[in-house]
Amino acid sequence: MSKPEISPSPVPPNYAAAGDLLRVFCVFMTGWYHIWQQSWLMPVLRLGGLTLDFYPWVRAGYMFVDLMLLLSGFLLYLPWANGNPPATGDYLRRRARRILPGYWLCLAVMLAFAVADPGFDRPGLLAKDLGTHLLFIHNLFRFSYTQTRLSGVLWTLAVEVQFYLLLPALAPVFRRRPLLCWAAMTGVALSFRFLWTAQMPDTTMFVNRLPNMLDVYANGMLAAHFYVRLARRGNRRALIAALGTLLGALGAWGVLRVVRAQALSYGDYEALRLGQLERRWLLSACGAAFLLGGSLSFAPVRRALSNRALRFLGGVSFSFYMWHQWLAVKLKAWRIPPYRAFADPNQTGEMPWQLYYTLLCFAAALLLATLIHQFIEKPAARRMAGRRKQGK
Repeated sequence: MSKPEISPSPVPPNYAAAGDLLRVFCVFMTGWYHIWQQSWLMPVLRLGGLTLDFYPWVRAGYMFVDLMLLLSGFLLYLPWANGNPPATGDYLRRRARRILPGYWLCLAVMLAFAVADPGFDRPGLLAKDLGTHLLFIHNLFRFSYTQTRLSGVLWTLAVEVQFYLLLPALAPVFRRRPLLCWAAMTGVALSFRFLWTAQMPDTTMFVNRLPNMLDVYANGMLAAHFYVRLARRGNRRALIAALGTLLGALGAWGVLRVVRAQALSYGDYEALRLGQLERRWLLSACGAAFLLGGSLSFAPVRRALSNRALRFLGGVSFSFYMWHQWLAVKLKAWRIPPYRAFADPNQTGEMPWQLYYTLLCFAAALLLATLIHQFIEKPAARRMAGRRKQGK
């Protein structure tokens, strides 16, 4: 009688399972951070005699945005890593179908509320604010970045779209010389970060510029390069799965340690930004290790990292990210749920308002994101794709 087959199942080189969990986790933690800024509800869960303290990771939840950009670099470069680079026009159209319908709706609604605000008195400045958002350059100007009347979290879309435009020229070079290109991107980012940005008395306007993010994207692209090659090594699958599982666990541990270190480094906002700059490369390297290792791991691990629930949450995560902070601010201003304090119930520690408000913010953002994804984003993407086919 032959022995049963125990070798791990093959890994698809065009799909990274760990990306599903990473996307949902990072968007959720970033959302928790922004909601916590409004509620000041201590993120500590007590289950019987067990206490789960999430405070360090919520307090530094803004750090997880870097891992969202890392994942973007990984996934966007994956077709090139697989030797199936898309035509530049098709690539840009797919990116447009994915982000523009939901993004335009977000801007339209937020613009309407900004105009209806009783304190609205500078239409020219708001028009400039909207214009920079439409061109995805709003992270370059103070009036449309830190002082925007729309939504502060949308700066991420500016960095992303700027990288989208760079990738078709960068990806073929990266595929031919991955280590050299990775080193060049990392060198540019570290130079811009420590020789330019960190020397400024106020780093506010430069901490989240694309040059400061190039090493994050580079780590994602290099992880995709190695992922494709290792995923195709069927003859060493058992060894790769074992090492991948270990690497994924170490990467996850490293991410949590780096974010915790950032949370425990006290100081003013400038000191926190400098800490973020100092830890950015290491955080993205740990995230890349989790993404690479987890996606190469044993099949049961990969099923835990990518399942139907996570894929659903990943599908609505884009809209959740765009809307969660704006909704949290509006719900608090509208006194939903009602609170007793004259203003700022978070500062008085008013319970159970803090808990109800936090739960409502998550539920409202998730519900709205689901509706937008199902009835706006997906139909609009299909319609845009259909028009493209009819035009051929």
